[in-house]
Amino acid sequence: MTTWLLTICLLCLPRFASLQVLDSPSMLPAPREGLLAVPLPRLDDLETGVLDQIRAAQQASMSTMAKKGSARDLAEAYGSLGRLYHAYEFFDSAEPAYINASRLAPTDGRWFHLLGYLYEQTGRLEDAASTFEAALRVEPTDRTVTVHLGDVYLGLNRLREAREQFQSVQEVFPAVSRRGLGEVALRDGRYSEAVGHFRAVLDRVPQATTVHYSLAMAYRGLGRLDEARSHLERRGSNGIRAADPVVDSLQTLVRGERALVMQGRRAYDAGQFQDAANAFKKALAAAPASVTARINLGSTLSQLGDSAGAVEQFKAALDLESDNVAARKGLGLLLAGQRRDADAVPHLRVAFTREPDDADVSAELIGALVRLGRADDTIDVLTNASPYRPDDEAAGLGVSIVLADRGRYREAIDLLEDAHRRFPARAPTATTLARLLASSPDVSLRDGTRALDLATQVYKAKPLPVYGETIALALAELGRCEEAADWMRRAVTEAERVKDTQEAARLKGEAPKYASASCRPPGR
Repeated sequence: MTTWLLTICLLCLPRFASLQVLDSPSMLPAPREGLLAVPLPRLDDLETGVLDQIRAAQQASMSTMAKKGSARDLAEAYGSLGRLYHAYEFFDSAEPAYINASRLAPTDGRWFHLLGYLYEQTGRLEDAASTFEAALRVEPTDRTVTVHLGDVYLGLNRLREAREQFQSVQEVFPAVSRRGLGEVALRDGRYSEAVGHFRAVLDRVPQATTVHYSLAMAYRGLGRLDEARSHLERRGSNGIRAADPVVDSLQTLVRGERALVMQGRRAYDAGQFQDAANAFKKALAAAPASVTARINLGSTLSQLGDSAGAVEQFKAALDLESDNVAARKGLGLLLAGQRRDADAVPHLRVAFTREPDDADVSAELIGALVRLGRADDTIDVLTNASPYRPDDEAAGLGVSIVLADRGRYREAIDLLEDAHRRFPARAPTATTLARLLASSPDVSLRDGTRALDLATQVYKAKPLPVYGETIALALAELGRCEEAADWMRRAVTEAERVKDTQEAARLKGEAPKYASASCRPPGR
């Protein structure tokens, strides 16, 4: 599964009613001191069944509060309401409900567990850590909370503490434990140890295809690039997690179109794309005007190889909501992936204007503009993109060439230096950087020694004629013309040996530049 489709899946979460905290009666007032008022979410756009379900739960909670029952009864009322809000992703309403339940029943670990998960879901990792720690003080043997806490510590880069959590669940969740310990080792630079953990996970759970990516990164850290590439090609979207009955029970509360969309998203995240498509189609049957269901179905059909169906769904979503950035992004990325660049650019442009920080959108937009030869537009996007995605080598090289063509040599070199620093094994990036350092028209930016070092390293790894030519170019910048001419002869001979007549002819045409005593590339 490509990174952009994963991102589409995450960005296309249901657009539930946004919370507006108003004066009472849009709040459930706190019935006693020490509790929080709970904001009532707006329910205007909900299906009738869901609307009735939430209103009934709110009425039941208010009834319990009015009776001034026991703390335990009140805790159950708040906790039940919080679970329902949480299930429908009304997070701002679920949070104070859970907090009240935990204050009223401080020895009931469920409410700390669910509140910690809510924080983890919404990226509030510091809050998640402290809440899961509180849950473990209440229920020290809850190994599911231990796994959550380990993952949160990983997100906070608290590696020692994460390792302790994962080590403590080895007997209960062996594969999850090894996955977590592998991630700790990977981030700590202990690549051999990480490889051992990730291989153990895949031996036990071969369908956990997300682990292939982590294993590839560990192999890359060891310099075993062929194995890294092999596992990168096998990575997928199916992860591995500990069974969590407390959290999983939330889904039993959801009804109607939203329930089917959530079911589809879970199947999508597990790599079960046909099941996901079936769920999203059922959601559309229940609510034909659901933009969310159409966007998710479009992403899923793309994964199933039905590009025409995916395009149809994205366009239908835009017919319903023309300014929907997720639909624009999904359609633009799909078209760019098919190299339908002229069709993709307008959609990617809209998505980029709305979300300039989205690295996938900016990278695909830049790549499409480079392929279309729209240099000025490319530079305009690059100037406004934040951040630029460095892992797209083809787009990065295209942008560097566009910058150089426009005389912006310093920016081109900086872009290539950053890409080479991140991905030192990429020969095209290193070679383009070497050639620019050796022959930049702005001679103040040249560095023949570094260019020669880069070119030599690339040639040792893969002795292709073009890489030999790059060595010659670096030697020429250093004034070592006889050596440069010798390398050009070697490059021509190698091209002829492998019967690459076109490359041999090109190199022969370049060779006379190195034959004189003044072979240094001309400057501006």
